[in-house]
Amino acid sequence: MRFGSIVLVTALAVPAPLIAGGVKGDYVRPRATIVTPDDSAALQEDEFGLSRFVASNIRETIYHELAHLLIDQLELPVFGPEEFAADLFAAVMINRLHNEDDTIAITYDVAAAYDAGATKESDRGAGPAMWGVHGTDQQRYYNFVCMMYGANPEERDDIARELGLPDERAETCADEYALTARAWGEVLDRVGENAPGTSLKMDWVLDPDSPLTRFVKAETARLNEILTLPRETSVSVIPCEEINAYYDPGPPEILICTELGEHLADLAQ
Repeated sequence: MRFGSIVLVTALAVPAPLIAGGVKGDYVRPRATIVTPDDSAALQEDEFGLSRFVASNIRETIYHELAHLLIDQLELPVFGPEEFAADLFAAVMINRLHNEDDTIAITYDVAAAYDAGATKESDRGAGPAMWGVHGTDQQRYYNFVCMMYGANPEERDDIARELGLPDERAETCADEYALTARAWGEVLDRVGENAPGTSLKMDWVLDPDSPLTRFVKAETARLNEILTLPRETSVSVIPCEEINAYYDPGPPEILICTELGEHLADLAQ
């Protein structure tokens, strides 16, 4: 059994940089863009050659899969759908590991990716797969924006306003984040007791010198600085014939598909 996490729906065909907003009842969400709030920062390459938009979404994906790993290896009780818990964990990790400026940038980039997925679902005409284990992209969008706003509501009014978080939901976001941060914080404190460690190890890669591989390797090293896992776990960056990433519990492996990186790069152009 493997636990999957598709950050963007397969075969997205959304023109960049604009990504159309969605509708919630009579509330029309403003357009989210992959170049907000800085018109150029999202397209600037980092030291690995990835654009900020790609790096933000790969980073969020790694955190999401790490949540599945922790649930599996620590045998954590999950009160609700595991995919929702993994999404919330990713939001906590972003806030714990990054400074305010980087957190804001990641928020806009990841929200834009979810918004792209919601737009693609709507454009299909048939709607999202309501039977799936993941929430719909539009639901994941609002949950993510709520978490990121709720983590620091006094200084993140722009996030709530520009990303169209309805007032009714915004009122509960601080409490929602506090509850989530407390629950996952206890887990992170537990695996951090013996850090730094070496339990995450790079394994199969298609191209060790590719920007995606070098970025994932650096993120793996960063995670090893803050945690030690019960079981040694491989991290691989290889083709999967699909736009995806997932955690496989046996033998444990976090796999980032090269197609995901390529797709994000195409979307950010």
